[in-house]
Amino acid sequence: MSTGGLQDLRREHYAELPEPKKEPEKVQHVIADQYMKTLEQYIDRLSDHVRKIQDEELAVTNQFSAALLSLQTKSHEKRRTREDVARDVYQKKISKIRDKRKKYREMLYDAHAERKKLIDSMQIQKDEDDILRRKLAKLNALNAGETSREQRRTALVDWFAVVFAILQLALIIIYALVADYRASAGDATSASCADYAGRLRPVAPHYQFYTDVALFALVGFGFVMTFLRKYQYSAIGYTLLVVAFAFQWTIVVAHFFRMAAQQRFSDFVLDQQDLLVGMYGAIVVLISYGAVLGVLSAVQLLFVALVEVVVYGINVWLATRYLWTYQNALTPFDEATGTGGVPTLAGPWHAFGLGGDAAHVHVFGAYFGLALAIPLSKRVAARGRGHDDRASSYTSDMFAMVGTVFMFVLWPSFNAALAPSAVQHRVVVNTVLSLCSSVVFAFLGSRVFRGGKFDMIDIQNATLSGGVGIGSAAALLVSPGSAMIIGAVCAVLSTLGYAYVSPLLAKRGVVDTRGVHNAHGIPGLVGAVASVVSIAIAYDTSPFVYGQRLDELFPQGATTAAWHLASLLVTLLLAIPSGLVLGLVLAGCTSPTRRLYSDEVAWRVSGDFELSSTEDDDDGGSGGGGGGGGAAGGAAGGQRRVRAPRA
Repeated sequence: MSTGGLQDLRREHYAELPEPKKEPEKVQHVIADQYMKTLEQYIDRLSDHVRKIQDEELAVTNQFSAALLSLQTKSHEKRRTREDVARDVYQKKISKIRDKRKKYREMLYDAHAERKKLIDSMQIQKDEDDILRRKLAKLNALNAGETSREQRRTALVDWFAVVFAILQLALIIIYALVADYRASAGDATSASCADYAGRLRPVAPHYQFYTDVALFALVGFGFVMTFLRKYQYSAIGYTLLVVAFAFQWTIVVAHFFRMAAQQRFSDFVLDQQDLLVGMYGAIVVLISYGAVLGVLSAVQLLFVALVEVVVYGINVWLATRYLWTYQNALTPFDEATGTGGVPTLAGPWHAFGLGGDAAHVHVFGAYFGLALAIPLSKRVAARGRGHDDRASSYTSDMFAMVGTVFMFVLWPSFNAALAPSAVQHRVVVNTVLSLCSSVVFAFLGSRVFRGGKFDMIDIQNATLSGGVGIGSAAALLVSPGSAMIIGAVCAVLSTLGYAYVSPLLAKRGVVDTRGVHNAHGIPGLVGAVASVVSIAIAYDTSPFVYGQRLDELFPQGATTAAWHLASLLVTLLLAIPSGLVLGLVLAGCTSPTRRLYSDEVAWRVSGDFELSSTEDDDDGGSGGGGGGGGAAGGAAGGQRRVRAPRA
C-alpha cells in the first residue's frame, strides 16, 4: 500500500484490506536519516508479518474446505453434526486470525502515517533551507556595496607581508644587478660562434608551440572558468566549442587581411604558424567570454566569436600595416607601376605580429568583453533568474586552480610562439620571471587587501597577471630584473582591482563574472605602457639591444614607441564601441528573465546535480575573502560561498 493512499483511507477501512505482495521499490529517496531508515525496516517487517497471517488464514480456509469435502460420503445426520463442529472450529480460528491481522494492519497504518509525516517534515525543512540560502545570497548582495570600505578597514600589513615583500624585493634587486642576457650579435666573433647560431634558432618547433598554446586555451582557460559551482559543464564545454569555431575563423580572417596588406588576393597556403594564429584569435574570444560567463547561450557565443574575430583581425591589420608595430621592412615603392611599399616576408616578424601582444590580445579581449557585458547587465543579468547560483564551492575553486597551474606553466609558450627566433629565449625567460614575481606579489596583495587571509579569486587570476604584462615588446628588450618589476606591478594592481574596483563596477550594475578587467585589462594596459617605455629607453640608450640592431626588430626607428602607444589607443577605440554595439544586439534578442549561471538550462545534468553543487557550500566553502567585489543580485566580496563577479 503506497503512502499516498493513506489520505484516501480511514484507519478502520485500511485495517480491513489485505496486504499486497511485496514489490521492489522503484523510487529510492536519498535522505540520510537514521530514524527514517529504522522506520522503513519496521514497515517492511510489519508487512511481512501481515502477509504471513494472510497465508495462515488461507491455510485454515483450505483446511476447512477439505474437511467439508471429506464429509460428503457420510450419512446426512453424521455429516450435518460434523459440519457444525468443523464450522465452529473454523469460525473460532479464522476470527482469531483476522483479529490479529487487523491489529497488525492498524500498526502498519500508523507506521505509514508516521513515515508520511516524516517525509513531509523533511521536505518542509529542505524548502526552508533553500529559502534561507536564497535570503543569504540576497543579503550578501546588499552587503556588496560595503565591500570596499570593509576591506579598507580590515587591510592588514603584518610580519608575514613584510617578510614576503622584503624577500621578493631582494630577489628583484639581485636579478637586476647581477643577471642579464648575453649579447647575441654585433660583431663577427659573436655572430660566428656556435652559441649565437644556436640562439638564432627557435626555442621550439611551431607545432610544439601550438600544442602548448592549445593546452593553454583548452585546459587553462577551460578550468579557470569552472569556479561557478553550477556552470562547470558550460565552462569547459563552451570553451572547447568557442576554440574550435574561432580557431578556424581566425585563420580565414588573418589570411584575408594579410592579402589586403600585400594588395594581392589569391588562394592561401596553410602552414604550422597558422595553427598559432588561429589559437590567438580563439583566446581573444575566451577572454571576452569570461566577462559574460553564465549569461550567454552557446549560439550567442558563436555569434560573438564570429564578430569579435573580424574586429580583432582589423585591429591587428591596422597595427601591423599602418601603425608600424611588429612590422618588417617595406619593399621599395615603384612610382612608375605604383607597386611596392608593403611589408616584406623576409624579416623577423610574422605577418600577424607578436601573437600574444598585451594590447592586441588582452586589452582588446578584456574591454570588448566588458563593453559587451554592459548592455547585457542592464537587461538580462539584472532581471534574470538564478543570481544565487553565481557562487563557487570548495571543489569548483580547486578545479579552477588546475587551470591556473596549467596557464602558469604554458604562458611562456603563449608569449614566445610568434616572436622572432633570435629573441625567443629572452621572451621565454622574462615571462617565467615575471610570472614568478606576480605569484609572490599576488599572494602578498591578497593577504594585505583581504584582511590577513588569502582569497582564491586573487590566487586564481592575479598570480597570472605577470604573464599578461610582459607579453609585449618589453619581453624582447628588458632585463630579468625589469621583467620581475613588471610582474610585481601587474600583480599588485590586479589584486587591487579585485578588492576595490570590482565593487564599484558591480554597484553600477556592470557584470564581469570572471573579472577580466582585473585579470587581463589592467595588466594588459601595464604591458602596453611597458612596451612603449622600454622601446623609448632602448632607442635612447643604444642602437643595439643585446648585440642585435634595434632597427632589425623595429624598422621605423625611434618613432616605434609612439606607434605602439597609438596602437593601444586604436585597440581601445575598436574594442569598446564594437563590444557595446554587439552587446545591445544580444541584449535585444535575449529574454530578460532567463535562467543564469546554471548548466540545467542547456545540458542534461545528472540526478545529483543540485546535491553535488551545494554540498560543499553547506560544509563551509573555501576560506578567505569574498568575490571580487559584489554584484547586482550576486554576492558580496566579503562572503565566499556566493561569489561576486570577478571584475
